[in-house]
Amino acid sequence: MDLKIKDMQLFPMGLAIKWNDETDSLLPYEKLRTLCPCAHCSGETDVFGNVYKGPDKKLSANAFQLVNVVKIGHYAIRVSWGDGHNTGIFSYEMLREMEKIEEI
Repeated sequence: MDLKIKDMQLFPMGLAIKWNDETDSLLPYEKLRTLCPCAHCSGETDVFGNVYKGPDKKLSANAFQLVNVVKIGHYAIRVSWGDGHNTGIFSYEMLREMEKIEEI
């Protein structure tokens, strides 16, 4: 079965997702932002295996305020945060795996 999002809702504690396999996920905003997959946050690997990423910075409270979520095709979402960050594209599979991560 291809994983698809049937519905998404923003709650005070996190992003709620209803999947097409009738399961639900609740992803806390802090987890989503901390695990952002963009090149600046998570890094980018060159052909030699070297990882390059932006400098570490302390995130403000705005960084964990989800402002907008947009579906990207039939495979991912893009999240916009209160501090203007919006380059992370979260695949549906990545979102399901994030749910299993206990600590960040």
